[in-house]
Amino acid sequence: MEVTKDSSSVVDLKYQGREARRANSKQRRRKILEAALRIVVREGVRGVRHRAVAKEAEVPLSATTYYFKDITDLISDAFTLFVEMGVEAFSDFWQDSESQLQAAANSLDNTDEAREAFVNNMTELAVGYVQAQLEHHRDLIIVERCFQIECIRNDNLRPIAYRHQRCFLESLENFFEQMGSAQPAIDARLFASIINQVEYDALVREKPVDFKLARVLLRRQVELMLGSS
Repeated sequence: MEVTKDSSSVVDLKYQGREARRANSKQRRRKILEAALRIVVREGVRGVRHRAVAKEAEVPLSATTYYFKDITDLISDAFTLFVEMGVEAFSDFWQDSESQLQAAANSLDNTDEAREAFVNNMTELAVGYVQAQLEHHRDLIIVERCFQIECIRNDNLRPIAYRHQRCFLESLENFFEQMGSAQPAIDARLFASIINQVEYDALVREKPVDFKLARVLLRRQVELMLGSS
């Protein structure tokens, strides 16, 4: 059984602001968008203003208004960049974990020992993913939460948010389907919900995240996917 990856749901993402053609212009444009994302982490989406972004990016105010005449375009494009960065991070995780995923898939059969090993492997991979996100991509998690709230009010962000969600879910659906799930789309959503909840708990609680609880929740979901009691 071969584990495959697919992030095609985000390849059609489009930027709204003025297009940058030269290399130095592309670098400056990205610098502005990265500055906007840092502001989102510190102050939320409402803190993104032309003057604030220009100061954060250390560029003239005229540079931000040149690429983004409308502040909504700046916010939309910052979220688009965030989605691209998230796809890259998720793709890196898949690549780093491919051998473990393949071994788990190949070892899965009808014996109790193989099922137990599969559950253990999948649980640890999922916990490892959450730990890596919190340790190395914490700012991306914060940005994601901020934009999720902003999507409720901003129609321009909803299509981008949908593509972001679909990228993650489609990868999980594909994997669960290959693992023999009778309802891979449902299992993917439930698995993603647990991961999102664990990440949220880690952001809001004062104490370190309880990975023991996360491990129990994720393990139970893998067991249910396999039809275990």
